[in-house]
Order: sequence, then structure tokens, then C-alpha cells
Amino acid sequence: MIKQDNEENKINILILFSIGLYISYFGYISFLKFYSFGYRDFDLAVHAQTVWNILHGSIYNSILGIDFLGNHACFILFLVSPIYYVFKHPLTLLFLQTISLGLAAYPIYLIGKEEINARIGAALAIAYLFYPTLGYTNLFEFHPTVFATLFLAYMFYCFRKENYKLFVVFMLLSLLCQENIPLIIIPFGVYAFFARKDMKWAFTSIILGLLWFVVIVGKVIPYFNKNTIQFIKIYGALGNNMPEIIDFILSNPFNVLKVIFTREKLLYLVHLFAPISFFSILSIKSIIISLTLFQHLLSQRSTEHTIFFHYAAEMIPFIFISAIYGIKKFYGFKVIKNKIPQNVFIFYILIISITSNIYLGPHFKVLKQIKMYKKDMWDYQKDKFLSKIPEHASVVATFEFLPKLSHRKDLYSFHHISMGYYTLSNIPYKLPENVEYALLDFNDFLTFNSFYTPGRSNENLFKFIMESDWGIFDKVGTIVLLKKGYNTDKNLFVTLDETPEITNKVSASVNNELTFLGYEAFYDEDADSKEIELIFYWKALKKIKKDYGNFIDIIDKNGQIIYRYIKPICYRIFPTYAWQSDKIIVEKYNLFIPKGIMKDIQSVKIGIFDYFDNRIYAMHSSSAQGMVDNAGRIIIDYNKR
Repeated sequence: MIKQDNEENKINILILFSIGLYISYFGYISFLKFYSFGYRDFDLAVHAQTVWNILHGSIYNSILGIDFLGNHACFILFLVSPIYYVFKHPLTLLFLQTISLGLAAYPIYLIGKEEINARIGAALAIAYLFYPTLGYTNLFEFHPTVFATLFLAYMFYCFRKENYKLFVVFMLLSLLCQENIPLIIIPFGVYAFFARKDMKWAFTSIILGLLWFVVIVGKVIPYFNKNTIQFIKIYGALGNNMPEIIDFILSNPFNVLKVIFTREKLLYLVHLFAPISFFSILSIKSIIISLTLFQHLLSQRSTEHTIFFHYAAEMIPFIFISAIYGIKKFYGFKVIKNKIPQNVFIFYILIISITSNIYLGPHFKVLKQIKMYKKDMWDYQKDKFLSKIPEHASVVATFEFLPKLSHRKDLYSFHHISMGYYTLSNIPYKLPENVEYALLDFNDFLTFNSFYTPGRSNENLFKFIMESDWGIFDKVGTIVLLKKGYNTDKNLFVTLDETPEITNKVSASVNNELTFLGYEAFYDEDADSKEIELIFYWKALKKIKKDYGNFIDIIDKNGQIIYRYIKPICYRIFPTYAWQSDKIIVEKYNLFIPKGIMKDIQSVKIGIFDYFDNRIYAMHSSSAQGMVDNAGRIIIDYNKR
């Protein structure tokens, strides 16, 4: 008995150490990601602003354009706010997320230990910490639903230990995390009914789950949402409203199966269950995730049926809990019983877990790519631009700037301007007139890919920037800081009817539809870090169908590329497919050269690519000898003025 206790104590220490290692590792990555502008959606900023506003007596979220309870019913943020009061920083949310997800390993260990034994319980807890879906959930922004991962795991443990009071406490805490948690709680009640415990467990789960879902989804969210964010669009293949969707599901079961069983969604199921060797499906407890899994599989939003985001957070604890009981059942089969040594089975669990993570998960990939989370020269430039915005000024910004701007009442996401609508909505978006600053990176991937529609978005951007009272407060590369009412003669680009005097004439054409007429290059020779001010002259030879962009290569004395800058021509505001063939386009761009690099530069070259297919196109010139290299790039002489 003493020997067994000693072993369990050692295993307990191992689990706590593993949890601590997980929290330290992902906490460190979260820290690096935050300071290197690695959070490139708006979820972290939305929740950071929400908690900041709660501390200032408001539940309005300016990024969303509604009270935050109209987006998701994350009442748990009211409980988070006292912690945020002490540690006022978006990193607080990221650290709480990591701590919550890491600590959920402990109830999984306890359940595994008590249902099977301590060694297998420990193996499953470690497998949980290496679970690919868990890692991606941890790394993708911040979401209050991650707290449900911990609360639901402890809820089940209290159910198993028949501690009704704590069971209800953890259930309520779980429900506070998000409005879809009843889709876990209700099936849990069905399971509890068949588990033949006192009926209070089943009735509490089913009744409380149903009431919560009906009240929150039917009354609370619509009240605060005011039809601004239309989540029903996600299920548009089934109907335009809840009655239509329910009718479709009940009357068209075969069509529902077609929606669910696509190649992409089947692969998602494999990614969910393969790292735990599909043991979950051997247990009836897997029914607990049925409704929420069904919800995600019916969604048209592709991010909901992939493990690379956060949508499986509430399912994760029950995938592992059902796996525990599945393994217990597996060991009970006559053909298996006493034939597989325990140590061999534990080794198998860990090998499958680690192998799955190597192929699917982020744990090892992040370790290999940790350099990309360290601040580079552009991150320091972004911090410099942020420092120029007053603390309480109203701002609209592209995604990567939002988290660091989130402690203010009036903050807006530029992607709404690009789309012209609110997120998941057909309501036109109008930015408030009182916005003072616009901080934009025209290379922000999500803004100018996922939320950029050629032909519509460029017109929205043109109207916003060129036809409004904005002045260029500062710019470098593709980063531009605009200030309302700021007097400046600077422009990002202009159109002319006639060709002006050009210092460096080139006349190189691309596909016989676009001509690069030439350029100007200016810089301060005495500065430690160079900003070469470039002016490019373009002309369309005919109506252009492509969306051409530039890349600028900085070449060292060995002929190697030191940096490649990617830039859209005319900042995605006036793309080449919108040009008229009789106009001259004069584009201005500040090329940033870091300290100490100027002396190593042999040449600067510009090339052309297409945003639609990412293909690189060569530029050709019969008159500009020595100005075009063998790869079709223009050689820029930055010494000329």
C-alpha cells in the first residue's frame, strides 16, 4: 500500500510538472506572439476591450458595433474583470487561457486514475497536453469558451464523485462561457439519465441547459444584437431562420447527411479522434459532444470544421473522458484482457499522441518556427507608429494593431470598411465621424484577403481615404498613419492626364498591358536608418484584368537577397484593374532600410507579381539597357535625385 502511494505521489508530481511545463511553454509563445504582432484576427482585441469596458462601466464593444452580449453570451468575462483590474493587459487574457487549458489535464488524470489506474490516467493527461486541437485552441487569439474546457472537465469529475453542489457550480460556470455550452450540458443530462444515478443529475442538466439555451439564444443575444451580427448566415444552406433550419433538418435527413459528410468534415473528425486512437467512440459518453459537434458540422464557416481554431474547446474534455471509458471497455474485451502489458499500452498512447502532434499539432512546429515570433524591424516600426497615437484617441486600424489599441472606448476594425458591412451581416457599415486616427498596414493579410472583394473593397477604400478629410501623419513601407484634419500636401498616389518630367526614365512593359515609365529616389544620407522615398510612374496600355503588385529586393554585395518587401501598387486603394488607359499613375512609397544595412547593399530591384495567382511577371524594355536584369526586375539607382 505504501509502495502504491509513493508511486501515485510521483505520478501526481509528474502531472503537475507537465501542466507547469505546458503553461510555461504556451505562455511564453503567447508573450512572443503578442509583442511581435502575431495576433492577426480581432478576437483578442474584442475581448480585451470588452473587459476593459466592463471595468469602466460599459458592456458596449465598438469593434463589433454592439454590446458584447449580442455577439456571444460570455458572462464569464464579468468574473474575469477583477483579475484584469489588477493586471490590466491583453496578455492577462492569453495567460488565463493557457492556465485554464493546461489545468484541465488534472481532472482528466483523476478520472483516468480512478476508472483505470494512475499510470494510464497519467498517460492520457500527457496525451491531452500534446493534443493538437488543444495547442491550436491555445494559440488562436483568446476566447472565453476555453474556460469551459476546464469547468466541464471538473463538472464531470464532480458527477463521478457524486458531489452535487460542486457539480452544479461547475455547470453554471461552464454555461457562463458561451451560449452554445447547453449543447454539451443537455446531452450530458441524457447520459446522466441512462447512467442511473439520482434523477436530479439528469433533470438539472437537461432543464438548466434547455432554459439557458432558450433564454440566451432566444432573448438575450437578440436583445443586445439588434440583428447587426447575423449568425444564422453560417447555416444558410439549411434555411434563413431557425424554424426553416429545424424543418430542413427534420424533413431532409439525407440532405443533412450530405452537408455533414464531406471530405473536409470527415478529415476534421479524423483530426479530432485519431490522436486518441478513436477510443472515444467505444464509449457511450461520446454522446455528450453530439449536439455541439453537429452544430459545427452543419456550419458553412470552414473554420468550424478544422482543428486550427478554437471551435472544439468545449468538446475536448469529453473527447478525452469518453476515451478513458473507451479504453476501459477495450481492456474488458475477452480477446484483449490480460494480453497487452500495461507499459506497452501506455507507450502506444504516448507514441500515437506525440506522432499525431508532429504531423498535425503546433507544439513542435512552433518550436522550430520560434524565430518568426521574435520582433523584427517591422514590429519595431509598428510600435513606433502606435506610440504616435494619444492614449484615449479614437482609432480605426487593421487587425494586427487592434490588441495593442484595445484599452480605449472607441476602437474600430478596418476590415468593416473594406467589406462595407458588419461581420456576418448585410447591414452597411458606417464609421463614426469622430474617429481621429487610422493606422493601416496595407499588407495586413486578413484584411486584404479574406475581407477584400476586388471591385467593391477598393472602391470602399478609395472613398474612405481619398474622399475624406484625412492627412498622412506618417508612413513607411505599407504602414500608413492618417490623422483627421491633418494638413499635409503628401498623397499616397495621384493620377495625371499627361506624363510629367521623370528623372529616371525606364519604359518597361509587363504583358503588353502595363508600363513602368520610371522613378524618383530620395533619401537622407546622414540618417542611421534609411527611408528611401520612391516615386513610381505607371501607365496602363489597355484595360488591365490582373491585380498587379510590387516586390522590392534588397541585394547584398554577394548577390543575395537580404530583404524582399511585398507591396500592393497604390496600396490596394487603386488597383491596376481599376485603371484607365489614358491616365498616368504616380505612386509614392517609403522604403525602410534598417540600421547598418545600407553599407552592405549592392542594388535595389523591383519586380511585378499578380495578387490573383501570385505569379511573378518579368518586365521588358528595349530602350532601358542596363536597367532591367535577367529576371525582369528594374534596377533602382537610389543615388540619383
